[in-house]
Amino acid sequence: MANIGLKMLYVGIKNLDGTACVDPVKGVSSTGVYAIDTNKSHMNLGAQTANISNLSGTATKINGNNEVVDLSNPPSNPTVAITANLINPEVKEKLLGRVKLDSGIWVDGDAPVYSGLIIETQSPITLESFYYCFGMGEFTETTQNVQTNTDTAETRESDTLTFTSMNYYKFNGKNFAYTRAGGDSFDKQKLFDTVFPGQTFVTKDKDGTIDPNLSGGQIVDVRTDGEKEAGVGTNTPHPTTPGSGAGTGK
Repeated sequence: MANIGLKMLYVGIKNLDGTACVDPVKGVSSTGVYAIDTNKSHMNLGAQTANISNLSGTATKINGNNEVVDLSNPPSNPTVAITANLINPEVKEKLLGRVKLDSGIWVDGDAPVYSGLIIETQSPITLESFYYCFGMGEFTETTQNVQTNTDTAETRESDTLTFTSMNYYKFNGKNFAYTRAGGDSFDKQKLFDTVFPGQTFVTKDKDGTIDPNLSGGQIVDVRTDGEKEAGVGTNTPHPTTPGSGAGTGK
């Protein structure tokens, strides 16, 4: 799907039954959903890319009587390569399945941690939100390239994670889903409830996706006219003190 930009990444750790973990100690948020925002007081600097691969399997030709008579279409195996300027360090460690010792250091856990992921982008024409959704999967981090600064330049390294998607019961057993804000029967709360069952980040009374704290305390209403007319995110955002954790479940 053609799109413009990367508006937000929403992540959340899953319980064993597929529901969102709303324990801020075991999970990443008391709402079950964490936005990788641009509020520096949340220790986030936003994401650069979310490169989705393998949305379709590679078809295999079936030959018979000296001709191609059919195609075998294996299932998709999506992965998402994420590059972020900075993800809250503790949130990232939890997403990677690491555990914190009494000494305060993080080490790999013994059991995998599964998460959900929503990628929000926009339509090139209407600027309405597009959502790529992954209901169950695992985050991994394979490299960390630390480099020296020089006398003329500051060397930065981004956070680079890979999300490998799994089959998900709320997607009819498939491993990814897609929707758009202007589509028939679109409901943002139902979207978040499907990807993160039990979440309270988006409800009929609260739309955490337009919380001003996600943008450093500035009121930013990113809804299109169509979304406003449809009543998407009907709560009116108001300024709050940056760093209070509103909208992030902290």
